Amino acid sequence: MSDAAQFPFAPGPHQGPPAEYGRRHREEPLGPVEMPSGDRALLAVRYDDVATVLSDPRFSRELDYPGAPRFLPGFDIADAPGSIISMDPPRHTRLRRLLSGTFTPRQIAAWRPRVRTVAHRLVDGMLEQDGPVDFVSGFAFPLPVQVICDVMGVEDLDVERVREWSDAALSTSALTPDEQIAAMIEFGAYIAELIAAHRLAPGDGLLTALIEAHDEGDKLDEEELIRITLGLFLAGHETTASVLSRALLRLLGPGGEYARLVDSPELVAPAVEELLRMEEPGDVGLLRVATEDVELSCGRVRRGEAVMAPPCAANHDPAVFPEPDRFVIGRDGPGHLAFGRGAHYCLGANLARLELVEALAVLTERLPGLALAEPADAVPWTTGHIVRRPERLPVIPKR
Repeated sequence: MSDAAQFPFAPGPHQGPPAEYGRRHREEPLGPVEMPSGDRALLAVRYDDVATVLSDPRFSRELDYPGAPRFLPGFDIADAPGSIISMDPPRHTRLRRLLSGTFTPRQIAAWRPRVRTVAHRLVDGMLEQDGPVDFVSGFAFPLPVQVICDVMGVEDLDVERVREWSDAALSTSALTPDEQIAAMIEFGAYIAELIAAHRLAPGDGLLTALIEAHDEGDKLDEEELIRITLGLFLAGHETTASVLSRALLRLLGPGGEYARLVDSPELVAPAVEELLRMEEPGDVGLLRVATEDVELSCGRVRRGEAVMAPPCAANHDPAVFPEPDRFVIGRDGPGHLAFGRGAHYCLGANLARLELVEALAVLTERLPGLALAEPADAVPWTTGHIVRRPERLPVIPKR
């Protein structure tokens, strides 16, 4: 490879997609980058090429062989061996099949009343406080945490510790690799205790279903059960909370369209799709390696080469989404790739959509005068993290 730029790139204005993506869309749609680990990869940025890398089985997620490329120099939960997101079919297919029945549109629709109830309760809590309220800690995180607890059938979750372990898992610079590994061992031990408690007193949530799950008589072993449960708790709150925080900041910031959603509630669902396209909290994606030569529209990836295909880059491809940095409710064209594509399409996509739609529906219904308590440019953002979101988001909860 030629000289490679350092990846990930610096974020764009308002913590949006890097400006470098725009240049690469025009001039270098399949160019080299150097990752924090020092390993190199090709970076695909065009919509069609990203979709191909995400869905073509010739691009492997199994990176546990000697000398495999890594995104981070130390611990990286995204490439942890044994995780469902680090498996190719048929191993991935078996575990996916055991989980997929829980996250069907029909199953998710049954949770809608519960999500609305949680959202209303959180709004009540915001209204009880005097002065500005931090939306991140007061609404964005409690909502998906409570929902995933309900889905899993877990009561009395140690939310603060789970948040700490989640931050450790997604950190890129705040902790040493040894500290991250220690945190994941603690998290795994905590999950093992939850599983043991559910074996003694089974409930009707997903955790009990996973304990009893089998695929043609083949049950999950203990290690698989712990990893899947840990992954569900991690993915079940962090990403949704981050998108919701970013989305509200966009809607309430300069040129935002919160008032339009207040006046036209039927626009909430299409607005969520545009927010998912624009406000994905990470701009990196999952590393893959080509198992044979593959021709993309923008060039060839040779067998053994690493490829990074960020959905964020695809979602801002101007050839597919004209004026990609403009918020347009009800855009025409193909759907965004925020949830991925192919075998690793986000298992919780239906649940995340439901949470975001119901959250914004309740907020715009109950708090039509909701406003930022400080200028959008003054809002602090997280650093040293795989996902980027407002660290806090002070709002004034006006009826």
